[in-house]
Amino acid sequence: MKRITTWFLALLLLAASSALAGDMQRIMEEKELVVSLNRDTPPFCMVAKGRLIGIDVDLARLMAEEMGVKVKFIFPAAYDEQIPRLLAGEADIVIAAMTRTPERGLRVNFSAPYFEVSQAALVHAKLATAKTQSYFDLVEIPGLRIGVKGQTTMERFARKLFAADRIKTYAGHDEAVAALLNAEVDATVHDSPFVRVWQKSHPEYASKIKALLAPATSEHYGFAIRKGDPDFLAWLNLFIAQAESDGTMDWLKHIYLVEMNWLGGAPATDTLLDKEHLLRDKFLARKMELLEQRRLEEMQKAGAPY
Repeated sequence: MKRITTWFLALLLLAASSALAGDMQRIMEEKELVVSLNRDTPPFCMVAKGRLIGIDVDLARLMAEEMGVKVKFIFPAAYDEQIPRLLAGEADIVIAAMTRTPERGLRVNFSAPYFEVSQAALVHAKLATAKTQSYFDLVEIPGLRIGVKGQTTMERFARKLFAADRIKTYAGHDEAVAALLNAEVDATVHDSPFVRVWQKSHPEYASKIKALLAPATSEHYGFAIRKGDPDFLAWLNLFIAQAESDGTMDWLKHIYLVEMNWLGGAPATDTLLDKEHLLRDKFLARKMELLEQRRLEEMQKAGAPY
């Protein structure tokens, strides 16, 4: 009986140890990190010159490199599928320009913030004045029809500011902007990086569409993982802290939001940080070379950006 009891206790301890190991240990053992991205969300995830690039994409690649594993990307068709597919086990982590909210926090664990944004807008210039600088200024325009990406904090906030019959929802930011250009709506709401990139990449609409980039809200993006893995969460917070302290985040912001060479246009003349200062550190230079190498490897393996 004693031998049976000892064997049974050993099985219980083994099961408990396996349960406590969590996703991080499984990822390390399987040598693969599955990341859920938000497709076509510049500057966080997009295809440029046949390459999958963006702040979220590069952070995922660097994360996998630090863990010593390969990275695999999945792309849910709709934004509201991100968390369900994570909870279903189809991804290990969501890195998808996802705002940390209490509602989402009931379903997933969020890392510390890695990016701060404000809600911003695009509006027909004929409806704006010189004083129209912020998303909040749109409430002063009578009868305004506004387009938003559905199932987002943009939609939720818009419903607090505008009448329900004045709000139209779309599957993505690009669809909302297309509706704006077709005069189906008078304005659209997005996170500030999207508006900044759109303004830079569409100079032909400078006289017709006005970008409202004055800060209106303060929101923070975080990585989302399943609940029950404190070790993975602690490591992610350490990864973010390291990326902020060693200059990686400043470097990514510089590439994707200041230079914007990935758009194919002329380099920007304004800078957040001196490029030479950012790249003179050999550590950051190594990261740049590493990311480029991983992009090329992925293209050669897949034969396509996705």
